[in-house]
Amino acid sequence: MYQLFMGGQYVDGKGKQIDVINPADSTVAGTFCSATKEQAEEALEIAQKAFKTWGKTPVMERCRLLSKFADLVEEHKDEISQLNSLETGKPYGEAYGDTGFCLNVLRFHAEEAKRVYGTTLNDYNSERGSVYHMVEKRPVGVVVGHLAWNYPMYNAALKIGPVIGSGCTAVLKPSSQTPLATLLLGKLIKEAGIPDGVINILAGSSSELGHTLNSSTIPRLIGLIGSTDTALQVMKDSATSVKRFSFELGGNAPTIVSESADLSAAADTIASMKMGNSGQMCVDHNRIYIHESVYDKFCDLMFDRLKEYKIGQGADDGLVIGPMINQSAQKTMVSLVEDAVQKGARLVLGGKIPDGKPEGSSFFEPTLLLDCDRSMKVYQQEIFGPIAALSKYSDYDEILSEAADTDGGLSSYLFSHDTKEIAKAVETFKSGEVLINVDGIGDVEFLPHCGIGNSGLGCDNSLWSLEEYFDLKRVKIVP
Repeated sequence: MYQLFMGGQYVDGKGKQIDVINPADSTVAGTFCSATKEQAEEALEIAQKAFKTWGKTPVMERCRLLSKFADLVEEHKDEISQLNSLETGKPYGEAYGDTGFCLNVLRFHAEEAKRVYGTTLNDYNSERGSVYHMVEKRPVGVVVGHLAWNYPMYNAALKIGPVIGSGCTAVLKPSSQTPLATLLLGKLIKEAGIPDGVINILAGSSSELGHTLNSSTIPRLIGLIGSTDTALQVMKDSATSVKRFSFELGGNAPTIVSESADLSAAADTIASMKMGNSGQMCVDHNRIYIHESVYDKFCDLMFDRLKEYKIGQGADDGLVIGPMINQSAQKTMVSLVEDAVQKGARLVLGGKIPDGKPEGSSFFEPTLLLDCDRSMKVYQQEIFGPIAALSKYSDYDEILSEAADTDGGLSSYLFSHDTKEIAKAVETFKSGEVLINVDGIGDVEFLPHCGIGNSGLGCDNSLWSLEEYFDLKRVKIVP
């Protein structure tokens, strides 16, 4: 039975018992009892009390403790990754990569926090030395972090890193579908010597805990990695006091492959991302437009690459695609394929629930749809699964305009070596990330991961994320 982590100790949840199901075989990966509303309130009060002393801790001490925590995560990398694999169904290699992303983020913030500077300014209307102006940065206070299920360790680090680096405190709530590896971090936080109450980890019902955490007047910043609809609800719940928000939300990423692209490299990149984490990535290629002169060749290249993937789990070797997070997501994939085919798309690979897998598992075959268009759901909504949906275009300006026509502006992609096309894409794409001839994942902890429009507020990663955890304080001194 897994426990909550509050005030530096593991405690039993006082709510209902919840089984965490491995979507690869429908077995129980672990069990925990949900936190109650009262425990959520208690965790906020613990974090508020801890902030009174932690917020004054020297930056070098905070960075030392954060580095120690990262070292312990690395020491326990196998244990954490195995548990991550069990609760998410990810192949072990992908779970191990998730822990690697976590380490990169923690270590980045352990160094970047040393470079948070204030400044002094001259008074425009006074003699030098008669008036002093200073602008300082102070930690905002208590942070609430709502974490998504797709990358449990990476998502946890995106909050833990800047919280500890800045001198804030936090109550984190991982998804109730994948809380186990995150809860395991509690013992490493304790072992690292991070003071009690600085990081608290709860798990349980989002409807109950989320509302309690958001509606409290204690948090000064609420972070969310999730959907746009959830973000809107968070903002409504939070209207009891003035709060900051840091949201990383979904997208509907367009991808254009032009006639000047390196087709083989583009197919490698797109196929790898579409199958990585079973396509359950917010930055994944969604609407894929191919120039008509290279359409047939590129479709063949994608087919060749996608057919190499096999469905598997755990330590299976080779190019392995794991399950969807649950059977509801699996049914969504079936529905998306059926809708596309009914409206004229050609299904040339996959498109169904595979045979011979454990009863109750959530696998879906690597899928390639051709001749798609914007009337189909695969182009209207975020797919979030292993479906590659391709269409052809003839006029670059027209397709660029269509690609940019979305409320969700997280990531946009262009594969081209035409400088004029690249320049137009950079200016036209309405997204926080514009990626040219490259994927949207990897070692990017020093770069901002940001959405615009309905895809987010603020950012994760980088010094720009860290700055969100500080208030500005202006000081004027007349000696």
